[in-house]
Amino acid sequence: MPRIGQLAVILGIVFCWAAAAAAADTTWTSDPARSKVSLVTSYVFVSKLNMMLPIESGTVVTDNDAWTRPVRIELHFESVALTTGNAKRDADLRSDKFFDTERYPAITYVSREITETKPGEFVVKGTLSMHGMTGELDLQGRAFDEQRENDGKRHVHYEATGNFRRTDYGITYAKGIIGDNINLDVMIEAIAP
Repeated sequence: MPRIGQLAVILGIVFCWAAAAAAADTTWTSDPARSKVSLVTSYVFVSKLNMMLPIESGTVVTDNDAWTRPVRIELHFESVALTTGNAKRDADLRSDKFFDTERYPAITYVSREITETKPGEFVVKGTLSMHGMTGELDLQGRAFDEQRENDGKRHVHYEATGNFRRTDYGITYAKGIIGDNINLDVMIEAIAP
C-alpha cells in the first residue's frame, strides 16, 4: 500500500477512536429542585450562620458512563437566591456589604482536574468565581448510588465538601461578627440524558 494510503488509514482510525471516546462521555444535568450548596460560618450572636444557595444549573460529565468517575463539573448559581431563612438577614447578605447581588449576580464553580481517590470518591480541583473575583477551591467528592426514578431516567447523587475564605473574594464587612472561613457542602442530584 502506498504511504499516502497508509497515512489515510491511520488518520481514519485515529479520528474514529477520538470520536468514539468523545461520544462515550455522559453529561448528567443537575436537578435544580434537589441540588444546592449549604454554606456555614461562625456568627457571634447565634454561633453559626447557615446559608443555602440553590444550584441554578449544573453538569457532571462522567467517563464512559461510569457515574462514579466524574471528569468535569460545572455549577452555576444566582447570588440573589442565597437564603438563611431570615428575610432581614438575607437582605443584608445580598447588599453591597456582602455578596452585592445586584452588581455580581452570578456565582460559578468549574473543575479543572478531578482525581479518583478510590471507587466512588474523588478530589476536585477547580475555581470558584463570585463577587468579581476568581479563586482556587478544592472539594472532596463522593458519588452515591445510581437509580432509575419514576421519570424513567437514571439519577445519581453527588456530594462534596470544601471551604474558602470570604475575604479572598473581597467580602470583608463585619469580620469580627461573621467568620471569614466558609464551609460548604455541595449536593447535586444529577440526571442522565
